[in-house]
Order: sequence, then C-alpha cells, then structure tokens
Amino acid sequence: MTYIVKTASDHIIRANSDKITIYYNQCRAASQRLSDDLLSHGHSAQVLRCAGLKTNAPDADDRWRVAGAQEFWIHYVVRFDGCIVDLTRRQFFPDCDNPFYQSAEAFAAEWTSFGPELQNPRHRANATAA
Repeated sequence: MTYIVKTASDHIIRANSDKITIYYNQCRAASQRLSDDLLSHGHSAQVLRCAGLKTNAPDADDRWRVAGAQEFWIHYVVRFDGCIVDLTRRQFFPDCDNPFYQSAEAFAAEWTSFGPELQNPRHRANATAA
C-alpha cells in the first residue's frame, strides 16, 4: 500500500514539474499548484515561504542579482512526506535536478527563515497537517 501511495505522489510531483519551462519568479504559483494537487489526492502537503538564501548561488538568474543580495531573496517550496520538494530551484541553481528533493534539515540550513505560506486559505488550513 505504501509503495502505491508513493508511486502516485511521485507521479503528481513529476507531472507538476514537467509543466514548468520558466523557473524565475514561478515558485509561489508552482508550489501552490503542487500542494493543491497533492491535497486533492489525499496527501498532506504544505507550501513554505523561505527567505535569505545562505547557499552561494553564483549562477542564479541575473534578475535575482538585480533584485538584491541573496539575504533578501524570497522563495516558495512544498513540504511533503518529510522532505522539501522544489519545482523551481533551477532559478538559483540551473544544473540541479528537477524536481529537487531536499531533507528538512538541509533546507533549514540553507535559508535564514521559513514558515507556512499564509496567503492561500487551503494551505493555511493544512499548516499543522504537514
């Protein structure tokens, strides 16, 4: 049973990842779509808003450099099944896997701050479920 659920969630994540062709400034919408898709299929998922990228990203999209120093960058990801799923990490690290999976510990070490996305009521309602 767990394998079937895992396979179904992998399919949902991959399908959402395959829809993305532009990574810059798409993280919030992409994360909300993925979370909604997972929630609609009975999975527990939560969008996180993170700020202040600590990992050096010298190949990040040039528009981030214009926006300011990495400590001011804002990003959105999905917490799911004990890990972080990032569908738009390529805007910072163009050669990374897509989708990008990261442990909660590695994610916490990479960002100065993070917390639940509170703008979407469906995500807010699930803030404690993930």
